[in-house]
Amino acid sequence: MYKVRQYKLMAALLAVLILLLVGYVYERIGAARDADADPAPGRLILAGDHRLHVFCEGDAGPTVVIEQGAGELSRFWRPVQDKVAEFARVCTYDRAGYGWSERTRDGRTIEDRIDDLHLLLQGAKIPAPYILVAHSYGGLLIRAYQQKYPGEVAGMVLVDTPEESSIFDPEVLDFYAKARIMNRVAGSAAQFGLLRLLRHWLPLDQYGLWLKKPEEYAALCDDLNSIERIPQVQRGSKAAGSLGSLPLIVMTHGIAFPGPFAVLEKNWSEGQRRLVALSSRAELIVANNSNHMIQQDEPGLVVQAIRKMHAFSHGADRSGSFTAVQ
Repeated sequence: MYKVRQYKLMAALLAVLILLLVGYVYERIGAARDADADPAPGRLILAGDHRLHVFCEGDAGPTVVIEQGAGELSRFWRPVQDKVAEFARVCTYDRAGYGWSERTRDGRTIEDRIDDLHLLLQGAKIPAPYILVAHSYGGLLIRAYQQKYPGEVAGMVLVDTPEESSIFDPEVLDFYAKARIMNRVAGSAAQFGLLRLLRHWLPLDQYGLWLKKPEEYAALCDDLNSIERIPQVQRGSKAAGSLGSLPLIVMTHGIAFPGPFAVLEKNWSEGQRRLVALSSRAELIVANNSNHMIQQDEPGLVVQAIRKMHAFSHGADRSGSFTAVQ
């Protein structure tokens, strides 16, 4: 009897291993087909030990550089980018592991990411100064970029980006920790072709599973991990006026975070006012009809904000009001 049970267990384990192997091969074949059907529209530029994908349109400087949120792809901004290209040079890129960019090591910091962006802009020969536009997590990156390379930044547009008082709240950090666990599971499922298979029957993007490649889920987890790697001394709100008179537009959502994401709403409005107070030449825009994804819910509003910042930075229109909202 014992040997029979042992044989059954071995047979079950063998079956699981075969399924995993088949799923792994299925995923690799599918990924290769995806790469052939959807080649990179831009260029791959060396940034340290890996290459990053950048795609630029338009020709009028200063160049608008768009930074993504955690788990976002540059292609999500294409409708906005195409409109901005009508009046400005505009570039989107994929951070390491996302989209067409190559993966690199895990355990990287915010500073590692801004160094990547700096190397990318230099390697692609995109001259400064830049108008930096960022969504969500990307706001942490471009604010850090401006702090490290202040002479390269002509202005910033923050699209529903968190401020320290909101993102470092213990409940929010706990939410991100749970999100990492969920995305590690999703990444493992993607590794063995399960997500690719389920997409034939389920609209997975409606369940927050819009990423496709295993390395993209790994990149997302590392994005979230980078927040916890920020030293405690750097987690406090930045001092009002610390950006001087740098032109700044802060855009914030008008529709509250839904469901389990509601924890992000804590201190959010206060944090947005703190962001506006960073510069003496700042403006707050409330996207009344948008949730967190303002660039998708009200893309025209984002384009208008970028147009205003570009005209102001270019010197074509300095009549615009950039007065801090208290």
